[in-house]
Amino acid sequence: MDNHFDFGSEIPGIIPMIWISGFLISISLGSFYSTLAYRILRFFYGYERKSGTFGRRLLRLLTEPSACESCGAKIQGLALVPVLGYWFAGKKCVACGTKVNPLYALCEAGFGLLFALSFFLSGKFLASLVFVALCGHLLVSATTDWKKFSLDYENLPFILGLGILLNFLTDGSLPNKIDAIVFGCFLGIFFAVHFLFPQGMGFADAIFAPSFAFLSGHPWWILFVNSSYVLALTITIGTRKKGQSLRGVPIPMGVYFSASLALTFLAKFAWNSGLLSETGLGFFPYGE
Repeated sequence: MDNHFDFGSEIPGIIPMIWISGFLISISLGSFYSTLAYRILRFFYGYERKSGTFGRRLLRLLTEPSACESCGAKIQGLALVPVLGYWFAGKKCVACGTKVNPLYALCEAGFGLLFALSFFLSGKFLASLVFVALCGHLLVSATTDWKKFSLDYENLPFILGLGILLNFLTDGSLPNKIDAIVFGCFLGIFFAVHFLFPQGMGFADAIFAPSFAFLSGHPWWILFVNSSYVLALTITIGTRKKGQSLRGVPIPMGVYFSASLALTFLAKFAWNSGLLSETGLGFFPYGE
């Protein structure tokens, strides 16, 4: 086999096909994960959390056909198409007329954009799809924490597995001693904060944050931590009521940890591509 085989030149049109297929796969993943996040809230946090056994609810979560949240009518035909289905259905349920939340279509489109951005920066198709899947599980964590101030421990193994795989596909790296040290230091510090100030740091946060720092790697954990708290403070201050004190305001840190881990991976893609150095960001102290 010719080691210098160039898909772009030897197979006409292959590059647009790769982009289109990746985008279509990604918006489909967006549809799956946005529905998964809603159903986890419904079956494990909402009024149906006590209906049937855990296994029965899990089976319903994974296999139940998509349906209207208001009347329960099954969604069929073109309305099931990711992104465009929202408009095909006339932005409402065809059975009861209830308006459909546009966030579903926006979320699906967002997953497609995440693929486009990660593939543009990394040039790696499989790594970009794994990144999209990782973002799907981060969406689940962010949703449960935003709505219920709770992080699902069952979701963490998927995040860890996909994160490790993504690092390997991106630059061939696997967890090493330095990553273990980062994890151990974070775990010790965050658990100390949790037990000393239980109202300021949740138990799940003390587990998820070290795990995300572990996936970020050294020295990228610096970017992960800084961006997490900058986002948290900026959004909390920006959305508080006039005159409201920040003391005692509950902050869903799982949302910001999840967003910052995704941003950290995008920054790693950009660094590996040389984009950051080429734009003159020579002070950027990462990626060596």
